[in-house]
Amino acid sequence: MVKSIFHIQNLFSAVFVGLFCVNGISQQYDPDNQLLWQISGKGLKKPSYLFGSYHSNDTRLFEFSDSTFSAILNAEAIVLEADIYSLFTLYDSRDEKIQLEIDANGKPYTSNKKASSTKYGNENGRPQFLDAYFQQIAYNSGKKFFPLESVQSQMDAYENITYHNYKEFSISTLSLSEENILQTYLSGDIESMRQSLKAQLAVSANAYNLLITNRNVLMAKGIDSLCRKHSLFVAVGAAHLAGKEGIIQLLKNKGYTVRQVGATFSDKPTNAEIALRKFNSFLYTDTTHHFTAVFGGMPKADTTAKNFKIVYQEMGQGNTYIIEVLPIDNSVVLSDKVDDLFYTSQASNIQEIIISNDIQAFEGIANIYGLGDCWRRVFIYKDQLFKLTCYGGNKFMNSDRYKKFFDRVVTF
Repeated sequence: MVKSIFHIQNLFSAVFVGLFCVNGISQQYDPDNQLLWQISGKGLKKPSYLFGSYHSNDTRLFEFSDSTFSAILNAEAIVLEADIYSLFTLYDSRDEKIQLEIDANGKPYTSNKKASSTKYGNENGRPQFLDAYFQQIAYNSGKKFFPLESVQSQMDAYENITYHNYKEFSISTLSLSEENILQTYLSGDIESMRQSLKAQLAVSANAYNLLITNRNVLMAKGIDSLCRKHSLFVAVGAAHLAGKEGIIQLLKNKGYTVRQVGATFSDKPTNAEIALRKFNSFLYTDTTHHFTAVFGGMPKADTTAKNFKIVYQEMGQGNTYIIEVLPIDNSVVLSDKVDDLFYTSQASNIQEIIISNDIQAFEGIANIYGLGDCWRRVFIYKDQLFKLTCYGGNKFMNSDRYKKFFDRVVTF
């Protein structure tokens, strides 16, 4: 269901018309790119910025204009439609689970090396889809984060759509291809995106109002409230920006000055882009369970789990990283628990290894109900059983990324 909500908002070739140099750096200028807007006036001490987003992990989406990099870096708070991190413990973004083969030596592999698809792209794209990347940057850099609506409210809006003929409505029957939609977005033509989406939603009497118009009102209200307290970088689906009922006009109606920020694209990384690269990882420190771990971003605590459990998901590529810690009696022998901890075929080779601090550990493929085959490492430290688990698509399961994650979980 979440896939449908985000995917439907994607229904919508950059033409650079100028070239000039500043301090020896070549820049391309695109005056028609309308993805970034400055919000000022109405007594604001600092301007905020409104950015039209696209819910995909395609690498081309991350080639931001110079001003966009600066707006992200200098904002006090990042604002999105919803809290993407809340989805980490709710569902798997992969379109399919991976089942590995085991060779004669007990080594797991997949015969399919093709990049697996996800609800937000595929393994050839960036780890996070665009919105999740912005939230990751907020947490990694210590900025505040605010959602404009809940995931549940988005789901409710989708559930309430009524169709003239439900069978007519499917992604496969849309007149615009994904590539055409993406090219329209990359050109920054927000009005064409809005019109395209409205035309596609014509199969329903109320879909456009539920998914766009009504939500625009709520999001503009939220931006109005937040920008009085913080300088913001606000990213919402680009189709929400344009039109008489779009967020840009609604903010103008509230008395703000909202102006388009000209888009320049430097041929070398700007200082702001370089600075943002420093926030591509997150060091997690747990003084209660005595370990540190490195994730791509801040992990999410799974409050539904009986014992301690944190989860980090790369939702664009579909990779998930989990750390569980359970109290255990000091008389337990770990080797006696291997079968119960891995639930895997006898043909699979579970290796006994020694990790940091001379700790005995076991590592291999675990078959977990609902998730399929996963890489897992288990060990005991300070009367605690650690279960490290990660899984992803074809490329991930055939790589050493699982081992890099495991090795960066260090006890103290």
